[in-house]
Amino acid sequence: MTEFTVKRFRARPPAASERVLGLAIAGGLLRAVVANGKGQILSHAAESLDNLDAYGVFHRLQHLAVAALSTAGLTTADVKAVGIAFGGPVDPLRGVTIFSPRSPGFEDFPLAALIEERLGVPTVLENDARAAAFGEAVFGAARGCQTVIYIHLGTGVGGGIIVDGRLVYGASNTAGEIGHIVVTAGGPLCSCGKPGHLEAYASEPALRARIWEALALDPEDPGHELVRRPFRVPELFQYVAISPAIRDVIADTVQKLALAIASLIASLNPEAVIIGGTIAESGAAFLEPLQGRVRQFTYPASLRRVRIALAELGPDAPVIGAIALALARV
Repeated sequence: MTEFTVKRFRARPPAASERVLGLAIAGGLLRAVVANGKGQILSHAAESLDNLDAYGVFHRLQHLAVAALSTAGLTTADVKAVGIAFGGPVDPLRGVTIFSPRSPGFEDFPLAALIEERLGVPTVLENDARAAAFGEAVFGAARGCQTVIYIHLGTGVGGGIIVDGRLVYGASNTAGEIGHIVVTAGGPLCSCGKPGHLEAYASEPALRARIWEALALDPEDPGHELVRRPFRVPELFQYVAISPAIRDVIADTVQKLALAIASLIASLNPEAVIIGGTIAESGAAFLEPLQGRVRQFTYPASLRRVRIALAELGPDAPVIGAIALALARV
C-alpha cells in the first residue's frame, strides 16, 4: 500500500514551485484544484455531481482538471501528481472505488488508473474522510501533530486516523469508520442497518429527523419556527436556549459523540481530535459542550495532551487532503 506519512511530508516538504492537482468527488460536487507545493490553491473548477454514473463522473473530472489547469496557465505536463478524494469506500492499494452511495457504477471501478492514463500523471486515490484527515494534519487544525483523529459530521459520519504520522487503514481498509462506533445498545438503525451507531445520532439527516420527532411531541415549542423553513444545522444552536425539544436533542447528540471520542482517546491517545463537517460549523456553541462531555467520560491520563478542536479547512478539506496526498506522492 502507498504509505502517506505526515512525518515524512514534514521532513521533506515539496518545493513551492511544484504543481499538483487535487480532485474530489464528495458532498454532491465534483472539484478540480491546482495547488503548489505549499498547498496553496492556484485555480479551481467545480460542478454538481447530478445523476452521473461512474464513467460520467470520470469524463467530467477530466474536463474539470483541464479547465483548472488552463485557468492556472498550465498543462498536464506541468503537474507532478494527482490526488483524488472519493466520497465512498476505496481500495487505495489498487486505486479502485468499492462503491458510491450517490452514483451507480463505482463498484470495483479503477478510477485512479483511468485518470492516470488519461492525464499522464501519477495518481493516488483515497476516501474523502481519510483525505480530509490527512489535509488537516498537513495544512489544517492538526499541523504539527503525529497522532490525530478526524471526525466528519455531515450527511454521514466519517473519519480518518493518523498514528505516528501514518494514515491507518486496517485489515480491510475500514479504519476510521467512526460513524459505526456503537454508542448505545439498541437505538435507531444506522444507514448500515445496525442499531446504536454514532451515525444514527450525529449525522445531519439523523439530527434533523430527531429534531422533527421531538417537536412533533410539543406543538407549542418555539423550535417549530425554525423547522417551518429550510434551515442549516448550525442554526439549531441559536434555539437551544428557547426550545426544550431542540435543547434535549442537541444535548443527547453531544453526549453520544463524546462517548465515541472518549473511547477513541482511551484507545489511541491522540494529540488532537479534529471535528469537521456541517455540524462543526456551529463553532463554540457546539465545541464547548462537547469538550466538557469528553472530559467527563475520558480516562484522565489520556486527556493530558489531547486537544479537541474544530477543523480549519471547512468544505475544502477533502480536496486539500487530496492535494496533500499528491504532494506526499511527489
